[in-house]
Amino acid sequence: MSSTKKKSNKVAIYLIKDDVEYDKILKDYAYKNILCKNDQSITYYAPTKQNIPIWLSSYFNITTDVKICNANAKVISLHQLTINGEKKIFAIPFGSGKYLLNDDVIEEQFGIKVLLNSVTKDGFRQLSTSNYGGDHRTRNEQTPKKTDISEFGFDIHSDFLRKATAKSEEELFNKNTITGGDLLSVSVPVNIININDFLVKCYNRYKSDKYKKNFAWLDNIKEVKEKKLKVELDQELIKIINIHDFSRVWSAVPEVVEWENILDFRYKTSKTGYDDIEIQNIIELFPNKIIPDIDSLKRRYVFAMNLDGEEELYKWKIYNCIIAEIEYKQNVYCLNFGKWYKVNKDFVKATNEYYSEIPLSNIEFPIAHNEREDEYSQELHNCMKNSILMDKKTVKMTGMGRSSIEVCDVLTHNKELIHVKKNGGSSYLSHLFNQASVSGEILLDVNFRNEVNKKIEKNIFPGNFIPNDYTIVLAIITNSNADRPKIPFFSKVSIQYAIDGLKRKGYNVEIKNIYNKK
Repeated sequence: MSSTKKKSNKVAIYLIKDDVEYDKILKDYAYKNILCKNDQSITYYAPTKQNIPIWLSSYFNITTDVKICNANAKVISLHQLTINGEKKIFAIPFGSGKYLLNDDVIEEQFGIKVLLNSVTKDGFRQLSTSNYGGDHRTRNEQTPKKTDISEFGFDIHSDFLRKATAKSEEELFNKNTITGGDLLSVSVPVNIININDFLVKCYNRYKSDKYKKNFAWLDNIKEVKEKKLKVELDQELIKIINIHDFSRVWSAVPEVVEWENILDFRYKTSKTGYDDIEIQNIIELFPNKIIPDIDSLKRRYVFAMNLDGEEELYKWKIYNCIIAEIEYKQNVYCLNFGKWYKVNKDFVKATNEYYSEIPLSNIEFPIAHNEREDEYSQELHNCMKNSILMDKKTVKMTGMGRSSIEVCDVLTHNKELIHVKKNGGSSYLSHLFNQASVSGEILLDVNFRNEVNKKIEKNIFPGNFIPNDYTIVLAIITNSNADRPKIPFFSKVSIQYAIDGLKRKGYNVEIKNIYNKK
């Protein structure tokens, strides 16, 4: 007796937000044509237009009748179900049917939560991530066979998991591979007649907390995608700036820059420049120091000028240079490099507590006066007896490609490795923390230490190197004279990751605020 395997269909499922009315889910014209309906679902379609591609005549010079046409099928089913006493709506598109959906109607992370509640840590095949603590790069990675999520270049401290593909061993998904992001995509033996039971089970998976055992970090930070909420947050930002509450809003360069090549910052290339990007200077651009709307910050630019003051090295929208940390409707939001993020309150509390407990260095640092970082490092070295200036004394190591490693900026006679950086945005400070981490890692290599000794012509790093004998000092130049540097929230996330890694290697780590007096 032979068994026939049930035919599977690939379905992509969206969950519609609770506050979206049924007649607002799709674009208006999409409701005009019904393909089929039953008690709990209606399938809509947009009539397909078939035309002969214009390139047949313009490129190939073919005008005869051939069987080549443009086709763009748009079909979408809306399923209204009652689950645990609550009404829920699911959208299942076919062809290009997803383009019938209006903006901001789908529940974000529906698919990724279903996936994480349905797979093990070692079942992953592909990840799509983007970075929020540094340069906001987006990265797609895949492996030839299923593997642990930790094997990907995914950093839970600074990356979002936007989408993932993983193998499920569960009968619910026919033991198939699942893709989850905002949507859920999987091949299962269902059709329009019997899919509702499957949707109910998927929703129950979405509501489960099982994922928190292995993937609790998913809830820490969430990018705000809803247009209405982003508009409200931008309006709140303008209010805060216009009452000059600069305890929650400030500005900084939004990327890693070569400070030694920058003369000044200007808001018009022909105008007098400033030593840094300051929110106080930004509001001076507007009549009565009042910013009328958010577009005013998006239309204007900041220019970083070269040392001759004649050419721009960098150019950013003012909006992208603003950092904000605000509470709105009982939630915490951060603005970083032009993007808004919702941050879990418990995560905010834990991160701030960690940062407040990082030991402060007792070293007496000279006050900065807007000099370049290399000039300040030289001054710091001059003030410290028996210290060694390590700035720009880089060492190239075999196996590190073209990378040259800088141990630190100044090494004291008390074995303090001091790294000095200006307080740029989170991307710039993340670069500082990464430098310290790489330096701490490579110093464990005896060959590297020997090369450093040769470079400076002193035997400062012994063969029996003990990390616990050394203290890494992260010194940040800011415009505040507080003991602890004021840095963006995402930089506090990054510094925790860096410090924990250095401590595991045995180093002591301290931080220091260097007051930049103007």
